[in-house]
Amino acid sequence: MTNKQIFVGSIPIIASNQNSLYEGNLKSYFKVIFSAPNIHNGYHGLRHMLHVTWACYEACKYYDKEGSNLLCPRQMRSLLIAALFHDYGHCGKSGDDEINIEVAIRGLFENIQPEDELHKEKIASVIRATKFPHEDLGENITLEQKILRDADASQTFSTAWIGEVLAGLGSEFDESPLEMLKIQDGFLKSLSFYSDFGKEFWGNEAIKAKIEETQELISILES
Repeated sequence: MTNKQIFVGSIPIIASNQNSLYEGNLKSYFKVIFSAPNIHNGYHGLRHMLHVTWACYEACKYYDKEGSNLLCPRQMRSLLIAALFHDYGHCGKSGDDEINIEVAIRGLFENIQPEDELHKEKIASVIRATKFPHEDLGENITLEQKILRDADASQTFSTAWIGEVLAGLGSEFDESPLEMLKIQDGFLKSLSFYSDFGKEFWGNEAIKAKIEETQELISILES
C-alpha cells in the first residue's frame, strides 16, 4: 500500500477516546501537555508531542483488527501516554538526548494518574526507546517501542514539514532552513521504520518522494 492520508482522528477524539480504542481517556494528560515547559520550542514542542501522539493513535487503529492480539487496550493506553510525554520538558537544543529522556520520564512520574501507577515503568521503557541515536534493542524491542520510534521520525512526512523541520528544528540546531534542507537527503536515506505500520505508511515510496521534493526545492533556492 502506498502512503495514504489516513490520519482522520482529531485531538479531542483521541483525548476523549470517542472510538473506545484504549482504556479510559487521556484528558488529564492532555491538560498537562498543553502547559508543558517546552510547548514553545522550535521543533520539540507542543505540535511535535501531539503529532507523535496522533501517529501512535493511528497505529493503534491499524493494529485494532478483528482477531488481532498484538496490542490490547491497556497497551494502547500506555503507548499513547508515552507518546504524549516522550519529549516533555525538552531543552529545545541539540545535545545529550539521554538528559532529555530522563527529564521527560520525571515529568511522566510527577503527573502519573492512579490508574497508571502500576504501569509507569513500562511506559518509561517505551519513552527510553526514543533516545537518539537509537540503541539496538535486538529481539527485546517491543511493538510499542517500535511504533513510538516510527512516529517520532514521521514528522518530515507531514504537510507542515517545512516549518517544523527546516525552520523549527533548524532553530534548535542553529542552522538555516536551507542548511537543514541540505542534510535531509542523508537523513532520509538512512531512515528505516521498525513496525509494519511505519513501513506501510512511511516506507520506501514516501521516503523516495520526500528526497525528490527536497532536491527540487534545493535546486529552486540555489538557482
